[in-house]
Order: sequence, then structure tokens, then C-alpha cells
Amino acid sequence: MTSENGSRRGDTRLHSLDPETLTREELIDLVRDLQGALGSARPPVAPSPPPRKPARAVPGANYTLVFDGGSLGNPGKGYGSYEIVSPGGSLAARRVEFGNGMTNNQAEFRALLAGLEDLLERVGPSASELSIAIRGDSQLVIRGLTGEWRVKHPGLQPLHRQAGDMLKRFGSVDLAWHPRRESVRTFGH
Repeated sequence: MTSENGSRRGDTRLHSLDPETLTREELIDLVRDLQGALGSARPPVAPSPPPRKPARAVPGANYTLVFDGGSLGNPGKGYGSYEIVSPGGSLAARRVEFGNGMTNNQAEFRALLAGLEDLLERVGPSASELSIAIRGDSQLVIRGLTGEWRVKHPGLQPLHRQAGDMLKRFGSVDLAWHPRRESVRTFGH
């Protein structure tokens, strides 16, 4: 039932109700009122993601590759993003999905691999003459590739080796960790 101002019966009394004092009939009426109100309500609108701010080119590098990965659950549905930037601006910004059963660390490596593969396809054989700067918030990936940390997990070792092999194709590589806020600023996740 609707009142003169358009509100449903029960809306104004909801805040003042003590649920423990309701009779069975009052509870049934209240639930029906709520169902009616919810049935006619619009579904909630998801908030817009914050505007993406492109990655910054690292001075002196021909290309900068920024990457981030994660999983919804750990393991869970894996995803990642990368952006390739030259001194002239962004060349590519991609989000990639990796499927289920992925750990956060696997997704981080796979996001880097996807970015490296994209860049290598773009530059071809000239990669050996180019410098690349890699930035990411995964200490395991960055420190693993610089040799500061050992990558011990059997599920990560092949990804680590593949990334290392791809990096060897460039003339010079600058690997550096950046804080999580930089990844969020660039990718929104």
C-alpha cells in the first residue's frame, strides 16, 4: 500500500521497530512490504572505476612496461594488466584473463609475460638494440628476475625462466619494484 507521498506502508516505521517485539503477523506484513519495495527498486549501479592514469615512461629507456596481476580467490580466476609506454606515450594498455586455478603470483608473472610478448612482437629483431624498464608491485617477480630472491615454487619456476629468457632478448633491462599505489593508479586494481 502506498501513502500520499509515494512511500510504501511500513517504510517510515521500519527504523523505529524493535524486531524482537513483533508478532508473527506484523513480521509477515513487514517482510511483504520489504519484498514489494525491493521488487520495484532498481538494481544498484556499480560505481565507476577511477579514471586511469597512464603509466609514466622511465627516462632513458626506449620502452617502459608496467604490469600487475591478481586472482579472485587464491587460487582463483586470474587476471592481469600491462601497459607499454615509449617516451612518446602509451603504445598498448591491455587487461588479460587467465582462467581459474591461478594464484596471485602466477597471475603477476603471466601479466608480465603477456606484456613482454606484445612488446617483442612490436619491435621484432631490434629488441637487442633497445632498453626496457620494467615496473611492477610484485616483489617476488621483480626480485626473482634481478636474482635477489630465488623462485622456489615449482608452479612459478617455468614462468620465471620464460620471463628471464624474454628479457635476455633486450639490449638492457632495468627492473624495479614500485609501490602498490602505482599499480592502482595505472590499472585501477
